[in-house]
Amino acid sequence: MIKMSRRYFSAVMALGLLGSALPAQAEKFTVAVVPDTQNYSDASLPQPRGADTYARQIQYIVDQQAARNIVFTSFVGDIVQHGDGQFRKKAPGGAEGHYQYWDTRAEWDVANRAVSILSRSSIPFGMVPGNHDYDNYSWWSGENSPGAGRPLSGGRVWNLYFGPESRHFAGKKWYGGSFNQGLNSYQYFTGGGKKFLHLSLEMDPNQKALDWAQTVIDANPGLPVIVTTHEWLSPAPVAQKDKRPSGYDAYFKGADNLSPDEIWDRFIRKNTGIFMILSGHHWTSTENGVSQGENLRIDKNDAGYPVYQILQDYQGNTIGADGTPGSDNGGAGWTRFMEFDTDSKKIKFTTYSPVLNRYAGKNGEKTFGIDPKLSDFELPFPPQIMK
Repeated sequence: MIKMSRRYFSAVMALGLLGSALPAQAEKFTVAVVPDTQNYSDASLPQPRGADTYARQIQYIVDQQAARNIVFTSFVGDIVQHGDGQFRKKAPGGAEGHYQYWDTRAEWDVANRAVSILSRSSIPFGMVPGNHDYDNYSWWSGENSPGAGRPLSGGRVWNLYFGPESRHFAGKKWYGGSFNQGLNSYQYFTGGGKKFLHLSLEMDPNQKALDWAQTVIDANPGLPVIVTTHEWLSPAPVAQKDKRPSGYDAYFKGADNLSPDEIWDRFIRKNTGIFMILSGHHWTSTENGVSQGENLRIDKNDAGYPVYQILQDYQGNTIGADGTPGSDNGGAGWTRFMEFDTDSKKIKFTTYSPVLNRYAGKNGEKTFGIDPKLSDFELPFPPQIMK
């Protein structure tokens, strides 16, 4: 995957030098990306440690609004850990058959409090559900289980907390609308005097969701588009060269959900304005507090324009402020920032943790054990935003 990315990178560099019209106003503006937050809200992990990290991460984004000129924030999904009500785990030191039970409303409340920090600000934002956020995500079988394993479906709780009528989005001028219990939605933001469209698509959306998304794009001709969806890329060390990963058959077995490759062929590549896809979901097992959950892939759409596809998932990173593995609930506040510079016509990608007060990938450091250029890199403005 890295080899593929570099091959396309050279071609895209040339595209970025096209003498197209500049955005209406020269400035730098930033889009923040919040990776999987499920371990912060997990009721079975140490609390309020995770909740505090969650809140601190979001507060940092708000505090940096002016300094970084943050114009939008995207959540890539898995907002909570256990989406479907009650769950259990074996009690520590307990005999066989002894369990601790948790009510996952506590997890939704942790997430709601953190997101509220952002929704009280003036920063527009979008949220997508991950597999952990659906109503019927079954976590065990047997006694007191919620039932046999079922395909993921249902957004009743998602809609209650993060749907269009929630306090986060109701009445916001930048919130365009939604589909299927708020599992899909769209937003607008402006940077450099240019208006952008952001599409928040549910995990492995089906054709009906894509048809809805197409009507949104058709109603906004000419706007550059960023798509956020939960599953899209594997981490660089385990990525297949050609196929994008897909767990849709396991998560949505028997349903009509589509794989990322099918979504690319049916929807992404046909829409000229889509220039970026943001995702989470995939990461590697934690070793000494470090996990690998980054990747970059660039493919050309049917118009010959590049589409930047970017993975960021830091949930397996557990090194907290004291520098020891396991001292954070998972994620350590790592956040992706994408700075658009309308003067140099480049997008600067950085990865920062307000918990650790540290940037990843600086000075050649393999912060996550992989190529530091996946944590700290630049890409040229694609033609989609040069028009």
